Amino acid sequence: MTIRKNDSRQGVLVAWVDINFTDFANGAIQAAIELPGGAIVTGGFIQPITSFNAATTATLKVGDAKDDDRYTTTPVDVKGLAVAKLDVTGYVVPEQGDLLVTLATSGAAATSGKCRLFVEYIRVHRTQSTQG
Repeated sequence: MTIRKNDSRQGVLVAWVDINFTDFANGAIQAAIELPGGAIVTGGFIQPITSFNAATTATLKVGDAKDDDRYTTTPVDVKGLAVAKLDVTGYVVPEQGDLLVTLATSGAAATSGKCRLFVEYIRVHRTQSTQG
C-alpha cells in the first residue's frame, strides 16, 4: 500500500489580541482568542509591549479549558520585553473554544503592562485550493 496524497491546500489563519494588565481586574484567567473546532495552532508568540511592572514576577500562560498551559509549558515572563514563541503541540481543537490566558504575579501588584498574543492556525479538512 502507498501513501494516499492529500491534495488540499490552505493558507494559515492569523488571530491576535492586545492584552492589558487591567484586563485581569475580574480574575487571573481571561478568554483571549476564539478558535474554531478543527483548529491546529501552528505558531504564534507573546510580544510584551509595556512591561508588566509587578514588584517580583509577572508571567502569562496560554492554554484552553482542558490544559491551562498547552501552548506555554514554561510561563512567559511579561516583566521583560522579550518576545516568546508559543509551543506548537499539534493538538486539534475538538470544538469551538477560547484560548485562555492566565496571569500570575508576585510582590506588589502591577500598575501597567501590555502585551500582544499572536496565533497562527490551520483548520483540519479545510481546502482553499488543490495541488497534485
